[in-house]
Amino acid sequence: LWIGWAVLVYTYHGIFIWLPTIYAKGFGLGIMKSLFWILIVTAIQIPGYYSATFLLDPVGRKPILSTYLAVAGLGSFLLGLSMNINWVLLWSGVISFFNLGAWAALYTYTPELYPTSVRGTGSGFAASIGRAAGILAPILTGYVYATWGLAQTFNVFALAHILAAIATVILGTETKGMVLEEISR
Repeated sequence: LWIGWAVLVYTYHGIFIWLPTIYAKGFGLGIMKSLFWILIVTAIQIPGYYSATFLLDPVGRKPILSTYLAVAGLGSFLLGLSMNINWVLLWSGVISFFNLGAWAALYTYTPELYPTSVRGTGSGFAASIGRAAGILAPILTGYVYATWGLAQTFNVFALAHILAAIATVILGTETKGMVLEEISR
């Protein structure tokens, strides 16, 4: 759970703080076009969030979270391979859609995993782990991008997403259809 929080906050802040620079400097879009595409890519998060929300009850929290993390990881990897701005924009949209969909799953899943007596504290602590990772994201992303370039920067994000997906599959507990009191036993 904490891995998921750390990865989602890290990747979100690392990717979306640096995308305008990547669009403008890496692909020559210029500041206005770059900001326009950031607006579009960010808007793609809305259906990503709602698609996951819609699927959580019929499919389950664990499979939705792990799948959305894995697809965001695939998008990150493919963005790193992209040499054409059109592909970069496509994979940015995929990352945006699935990263925010994973947030929807994580926000639902987190409180369900803690007993009632510590639910608020546990959820808050999990979110704090994420915030700590988010503090590091812009700094580390800038360093990796300046040192190793676009491909390695997005390979880091891809690896983080995939590791979080695997951790969710291996360590996660499915809470679909369970009463909260049953889960905490």
